[in-house]
Formats: sequence, C-alpha cells, structure tokens
Amino acid sequence: MTSKLSQLCRACVGAALMMIGAAHAETIVTGGKTGTYFAIGNNLREMVDNRLEVKSTNGSWVNVEEMSRTKGVTLAVVQSDVYAAFVQMRDDKTVPDATRREFADLLANLRVFMPLYPEEVHFLVRKDDPIEYVHQIKDKAIWMDVAKSGTYLTGLNIYGKLFQERPKMVEPFVNPTATGDDEGTRRRRSAMMALSDPGFYAAYPRIDVMVLVGGQPLALLEKNAPNNLKLLKFDPAHASSAALLRDYQKADIRKSSYPVLNLPEGGSPTLAVNSYLITASFADPQRNQFIQNFAAQFCAKFATLQSQGHPKWQELRWKPGMPLPALAAGWQYSDHVKGQLSSCRPDGAASRATSSIPVAAPAPAASVCSPQDRFSGLCR
Repeated sequence: MTSKLSQLCRACVGAALMMIGAAHAETIVTGGKTGTYFAIGNNLREMVDNRLEVKSTNGSWVNVEEMSRTKGVTLAVVQSDVYAAFVQMRDDKTVPDATRREFADLLANLRVFMPLYPEEVHFLVRKDDPIEYVHQIKDKAIWMDVAKSGTYLTGLNIYGKLFQERPKMVEPFVNPTATGDDEGTRRRRSAMMALSDPGFYAAYPRIDVMVLVGGQPLALLEKNAPNNLKLLKFDPAHASSAALLRDYQKADIRKSSYPVLNLPEGGSPTLAVNSYLITASFADPQRNQFIQNFAAQFCAKFATLQSQGHPKWQELRWKPGMPLPALAAGWQYSDHVKGQLSSCRPDGAASRATSSIPVAAPAPAASVCSPQDRFSGLCR
C-alpha cells in the first residue's frame, strides 16, 4: 500500500512539475519563416534564453493579438506604427464597440522592450504614371499585402493620415507562374508582375501602387525589380507631412540598394518605421520576473547578438552604457526592462542582479478586462 501511495505521489509531483513548466513556457511571435523578424526571434532563443519558443506569424497586427489572446506569448516583434493603427481603430465609431474596447485594453498594456531597426516604406508605381509623390496616391488601386500584416498596417495608417479615409485596396493573389520559397514571396512577386505589366496580366486585379515595407535592400526589388517601375518620393514640406512624421521618420532609399530603379545620387526620400521588440504589463508577477531576467540576459549577451546574430542587430541605436532611445508617440518602456537596460554596462554586466528581486503585480487597468486578456495574464 505504501509503495503504491509512493508511486502515486511521485506521479502527482511529476504531473505538477509538467504543468508548472507548461504554464511558464514563454513564446515570442515574429513573422514569416524567411523574414528578419523570425531570424531575430531565433537569435534571442539561441543567444539569450534557449527556453524561449519562437513562433512564425503574418506580422505586426497578428502579433499584438497573439500577445492578448494566446497564453504564454510574452514577447513580439512589431512595427512601431501598430500603436497608431490601434488608436485609429479604438476611436473609429464604425468599428463595433466590443472590438474598440479590445483595442483600448491592448493599448493600455503594451510595453516596449527595445527599439530594433528602421524599415523603409517603398511606394512603387509604373514609370509612365505621372504621379511622383506619396501624397498623390489618393483613389489609386493600392496593394498592401494581406490583412493584419505589417505592410497592410503601415499602408492603412499612412493613407488614413493623408486622406482621412480608407484606401481602395487590391486583394492579394498568387500567380501560378510566380516563384518563391514561401507563399508570401510568391504573393509579392505576383503583385509586382501585375503592377509592371497590367496588359499582359489582365486576368489579375489591376494594381496602381504597390507598398513594401522592410529594411533596404529588399531582396524582391534588389534582384527582381522590373526596369519600368519607379519609387514615389515623400515630400516633407507638403501640408500632409506633419501628421505622418508623428508616427514615421524621414529616410532615404539609397541608389546602391536598387541599381535597376536608377535612383538619383542622393537617393529617394521616403518614410521609415521602426521595428520594436515588445512585451506587456502582465498581471502575473512571474511573467514580469521572466521579462526582467530576460532583459539582464539581453544585456549580458548583447555583444554576441551583434557579432554572431542577424546583421540588423548592428543597426540598433542603443548599446550598453547609452540612454534608452526615445519612442514613437504613445509607446512606453516596460518598467521591468528599463532598470536593467539603463544600468547595462559595455562589458555586458548589469549593475544589479535580478533573480532575487521581487516583482509586484501591476495595479489592475481601469478599462474592462476582456476574457482573452484575462486568460493570457494581461489583466484581471
């Protein structure tokens, strides 16, 4: 009898430990498996904390939803303008009230772990199109990838700020003759084929403007851009530009990035959006402790990330010993990250240990806590 009880107890303890391990599994949501976001996530798993699980997704918007709705999602890579887009949705009276409340809850809890690198916004049109500037795209048929992707979000936000209305969007499609290692690449190549030769590809939707977002040079344009396309320019002096520069920054697409596009020597002026590694303010103190410890490890392994990780790690504006960079409007750093990274030293050692520091649960948000947010620990 005693032996059976002992076996039963051991089984119970083992099951409990498995449940605890499962409960505290932490996940980072990224992007497509061939993209930079996914590579960034794998670098963090391999060089910072090998317990981190890396999940591929369709991009920024989905990643924020995953942070709210999927248990265990603790980190995400997003574009900084996701905040502005969610504000727009929260304040849009045509959006159902329940959805608006969900956006409001998300905005109240999102926090920045670290700004990553800028991604240039590419607006492509045919050379025979008379328009030259981004502010001239009103009423054009615009391709901006699949709904809830980062490109979709950026295109939607820019168009909305320019014209206070939704764009005429072209639904994504795949031309069977388009090549690529994944559906996303084939989808983008299909759109570029239709844009460059609408007569030949008349069976597919007509595209007047194609939006691509990513750090230059984009392989799609660098290697495959037809020579009958051109990039639209951003005019910072135009009356509509002030609103855009609250969410984006001025940038130049270099001539060397896309030789086939025959850009001027000084490059082509455009907008750029920052990519952010984000987390949230969690109700669960153990999840906040994980983020605090992860920040200390990030500090200690930063030099390794820059020397052995994806080249984009070298484009960060922050290094140990420097103040944390300013954030885009609306964003704020996680309180569980700020102290660690502010005290991070160039030798990779933080000035204080983290494993024994107690972390208090944040006060409940004033807004209503949705079932999804309660499930994932964002609020109670």
